[in-house]
This record gives sequence, structure tokens and C-alpha cells, in this order.
Amino acid sequence: MKLHQLRYFQEVCRQQSITKAAENLHISQPAVSAAIRELEEEFDLKLFKRSHKKLVLTTEGSYFLLEVEELLDKAKQISDDMGRLQKKNTCIRIGLPPMIEALEVPLLAQFHKEYPDIRLELHHGNSLSLRKALQEERIDIAIVSGLGSDQDNTETCAMRQSEIVYSVNREHPYAKESTISMSQVSQMALVEIEGSQHFREKILERFHADHCTPKILWSTSQLYTKMQLIKSGAAGGFLYRPVAEREPDLVAISLDPPLFYEIEMLWLKNSISFETIHTFLEFARKHGVTR
Repeated sequence: MKLHQLRYFQEVCRQQSITKAAENLHISQPAVSAAIRELEEEFDLKLFKRSHKKLVLTTEGSYFLLEVEELLDKAKQISDDMGRLQKKNTCIRIGLPPMIEALEVPLLAQFHKEYPDIRLELHHGNSLSLRKALQEERIDIAIVSGLGSDQDNTETCAMRQSEIVYSVNREHPYAKESTISMSQVSQMALVEIEGSQHFREKILERFHADHCTPKILWSTSQLYTKMQLIKSGAAGGFLYRPVAEREPDLVAISLDPPLFYEIEMLWLKNSISFETIHTFLEFARKHGVTR
């Protein structure tokens, strides 16, 4: 008894016809007939009888169909599970908010250089939505704002603490300042980025603490667009210091007092057994990315 014979039998049951079953299966009619004949010979039972030009299951055939459907469902489940395992051993799904993605690009590029056979699949969203995606196993690792985790099935480790700076182009009135207050920032046009909810809230909290209101005149979901607006002088914007300093046309100005942002990496406890995820975590530790 082979799986293909069971699939052919199931389709004949559905169509009540060997000819129609063969058409749906895109195989020859003799191949289907042979599969049914081989099953009947193996069990020494008749599985079908002919009635009004249709094939109808015998009592034995009806019982066999119930068992076949259960077996084929189980076979599909095993195939799906093995496919997921295979993917987990060749691909890592990493979730990052837009700002953190920009910060961690060098890390991801270095990992790809050292492990070119492991595919990195990047997923985007804010920190809260990515934490949810991790719980639902839609991603394998989340690199998000350091809000901590109250989930018993989640492991977490601190990554880096990065400074948030006010960034402007080199012709901006504040370009020569070494530090700047939120009061000064509030006098100028500001561009914010959507999809980085916690990053945005961190900055708004500082504005609120300093009793001033930002002049947000631009909003975009694309980090590239935000960078171009800052470079053009249309607005200033907040970036991580390493991100701003990679751009020669931008000036990174520390806030007074400085503002820092905690970033952490999360993964599900039961996923550490997968080789690719273990490899990525060890890589992060080796390169001093996690603390």
C-alpha cells in the first residue's frame, strides 16, 4: 500500500469515476485503474461496485475510505511539519522596527557574510506588533525596544544602548551646536517616522518633560524618505547616533541631557534547539552585540 494509491482511491471516491479522477489528478486512466486493482488484490476485497454508470463504495470500501482520509491527513501534517523544520534550518525570520533595522544592518550584513547559506527574512512593524508576531511564531527572533517580557515562553537578552540624537543637514541653523535642548528643537520643523511607536513615544516623553511641543510637519513610514527630508533641510529629525553618523551629509547633535534607547533581542525558549537560531544567537554573543 503506497501513498499515491491512497490518493488515487480518495479521488475516485470523490468523483465516482476513474475517468474523472484521472483528469483531476492529471494522470492516465490506466494508472488509476491499476492503483485501485492493486489495492483490491492486496486486501482481497472489492472496494467499489458499479451502479448507474457510477462507481459506488462497497461496505468494505466505505470503511477503507475513512482510514485513508485519516492517513492522508496525517501524511500532509507530517509533510507540513517537516517543511517548517527544513525552513527553520535554512532561514531565520527576524522582526525589526524601521529605526532598529537601520541600526542593525551592519550586524545582519556581517552574519550573512559569515553564514551565506542561511537566508535572512526581515519582517517589519512596531515593537508591540513584533512581540505578538513572535508569540504567534510568525517570526523567529525579534529585535525591539527594551520593554522587557512577561511571557514565560520567551527568552530575552539586552543588546545595545544607543543614543538618540537630533539630526540636521550641514546648512541647518543648529548644525554647529554640540548639544541642543528640546526647547530649541521645538522651534524647527520636525519629521517623524511611523511604525516606530516606542521610539516616537520616548521622544515625545522628553518633549513633555521639558514642557514644549514639537513642530511635527512631516510624517512618513519610510526611513529613506525621512533621511532625504533631513538632508534636504526641509526638517530635522531624531535618529540613532550610529545611523546618523553613517551619513556624511548629516550632523548628529546630542540632546541636553543625552537621551538613550534600550534594545533587546527576544526568541521563544523552544526555538533554541533549531540550529539556525542557535547560530544567530551565538554570533550575536561572539560579536559583543548582546550583553
